[in-house]
Order: sequence, then C-alpha cells, then structure tokens
Amino acid sequence: MVLTIASEQPREQWEEYRKTFTDLGLQNIEQVDARSRQELIQNVSPESLDENTVVFFAGGDQMKITSRFGGTPLCDRMRELYTGGALIAGTSSGASVMAEVMMAAGESESSPRLEESIRLAPGLGFISGVIIDQHFAERGRMGRLLGAVAQNPRLLGIGIDEDTALVFQGHREAAVMGSGAVYIIDGRRVTHTNAGQDGNKVISMFDITLHLLGSGDRFDLTNRCPQTGRTEDIESQLVEAR
Repeated sequence: MVLTIASEQPREQWEEYRKTFTDLGLQNIEQVDARSRQELIQNVSPESLDENTVVFFAGGDQMKITSRFGGTPLCDRMRELYTGGALIAGTSSGASVMAEVMMAAGESESSPRLEESIRLAPGLGFISGVIIDQHFAERGRMGRLLGAVAQNPRLLGIGIDEDTALVFQGHREAAVMGSGAVYIIDGRRVTHTNAGQDGNKVISMFDITLHLLGSGDRFDLTNRCPQTGRTEDIESQLVEAR
C-alpha cells in the first residue's frame, strides 16, 4: 500500500513507486490517496489492512499526512498492526511523520538562532521519544536538528541521509542500512541551553552527545547507546519478518 496523500502530484508519484516496487518483485500494489480527511475516511476502509500489508508513505508535505490521516480509523488500524510487527515505511516527509514529534519548519544550512522559527508539530507517534529529519547531509540540516533538540532535550534527534534507512524494531532498537549515514543527537545530559531566551543569538548547548552510524550499525533506544553490526543481518531479519 503506497500512500501519496502528502504529494501535490499524487498520480505521477504513484506511477513512479508502482514501477519501482513492481521491478523489485512486489505484487498486489495499491495506491491510497485523498485530498481531504473526509475523502480518506469515506473511501478507505481500515479492513483493507491486515498483518501481511506493507505500508509505504511517500514524500511531500508532512502536515498533509498528519492533518488528513492522523487519528482516522485507518491510522488506528495501522498503529495496531505496527504494534503487532507489521512493516511500515516512509521516505522524506513520510519518514518524519513516524515520530512522536516532527519538524514542521526550520532553516537548513545555517546555525540555529533563537529568533529563527524551528517549528515542531505532533507526528503520528509510531515511534515515541524521537524527532526525525531527512535529506540530512544533503541539505545541511544538522543545525536545525540541534535547535529542535535544544527546545526539548528529552527527544532523541535522528538525522537520516538520502539512500539510507533506519529500521526500527519496535521501541527497542534501530539499525542502519544504505550508502549514507544516520546521525543521532542525544540531549539527555545537556547541562546548559539558551533556547528559552530572547534575542537573535545562536543557540548554545553544552555536553550534547552525537553518534554517527553507518550501514550495519545499531542503536539501543532504551539505553541510548550505539552498537556495531552487519548489514546482512538486518536484511535477513527484514526478509524473515515478511
């Protein structure tokens, strides 16, 4: 199931992903698209999802995903299946919405400043305690993710490069696949931040922890610690899950 509800060009996007997934050998691929919340509720039955359904959120505007899809019967059904081990994936904004909190706006390729609008919004909450940013190295988004973590150091900041995936196994562990890197910002031990002050200063934080993970590496979400691993092990686990 490919959801294109975030896109301004859903038909073109659907054709691209339909061909891609067909070339990969997937069968029975269907599109879910809606231009409004009402249309989604009326036209898409939650019963169309079962434990064997693989769900993929395509990119676009993440606010369209949360406003049209969040809290609907289809969303509730998807959350139930995810808790039971179903495979749910997303790219670009489709990755950001998976988190408890998502980046709604923020400047790239610059140092985060107090007066800049790093705007956070509720995500779908499939993954708790994190905020996810994407196109990370390609668009220079380290500054804005640091700014987001400064606003709430409880959240684990996760930046994902293009052509790279972070595979979550429930709320316990996440593993990296792909040609790029995953950056994990842990603000749990931050001793100082000026994020709550006024003025046009650069945001400052002391004692923040940054982890840089490559393909095969894992991250223990409970204890917030990285571990080495092999990409082949992650791939075999995904095959077994399906």
